[in-house]
Amino acid sequence: MKIVAVVGPSGVGKSSLIERLVAELKKRRRSVAVIKHCSQGFSLDYPGKDSWRFREAGADGVALVSPRETAVLQWSSAGAEDVRLASSFFGPMDFVIVEGRRPAPRIPKLELLRKGVAERVSTPLAELAAVVADFDVVVSRPLFHFRQVKEIVDFLELGARPRRPACRVRSRKKKES
Repeated sequence: MKIVAVVGPSGVGKSSLIERLVAELKKRRRSVAVIKHCSQGFSLDYPGKDSWRFREAGADGVALVSPRETAVLQWSSAGAEDVRLASSFFGPMDFVIVEGRRPAPRIPKLELLRKGVAERVSTPLAELAAVVADFDVVVSRPLFHFRQVKEIVDFLELGARPRRPACRVRSRKKKES
C-alpha cells in the first residue's frame, strides 16, 4: 500500500485533484481509498436510525454493512492516525490518499498552491514529496500543474519520492610518465 497526503488550505483544490487522481488510478486498475478529514465533524447516523440508537445506547463504534458497501463509525477518534487507519481498514488497497491532515509526519505530502490562495510551500522539506501549483514555484521537489494528473499518478506509482537526476561517475586514468 502506498499512502500520500494531499495538503493545502481550504479552496486550493484538494478534493478536485483527489477526484481526478482516483479516476486515473482506477483507469490503471489500481485499488484506491481516500481518508477525508472533516474538521467540522460529520454524521452518517441520523436520529431514529438504528446506528444512531446504538450510539445513544453507548456503543463506541458501529459498522454499517450492505451487499454493496461497508461503513465503520468509531466515536472515540482520539489518537487515530492516518497510517493506522489506512493499514487497519485499507490494507489491501494499492493506494490510500489522505485529504488534508498536514500534521501527519510519516506520510509523504503533495502540497497544493494556487495564486491568490496559497503561494508559499509550508510543508517541511523532509515530508514534501512534490508540489502541485498553477504558477511557477522554485522548489527542490518535483513540480506539477493541476492538469498533469497522469504525470502525478506516474509519480505516485513510483512511490512519491523525489527522483534524483541521473549522473555518471567517470573514472580518470592516471597518465603514465
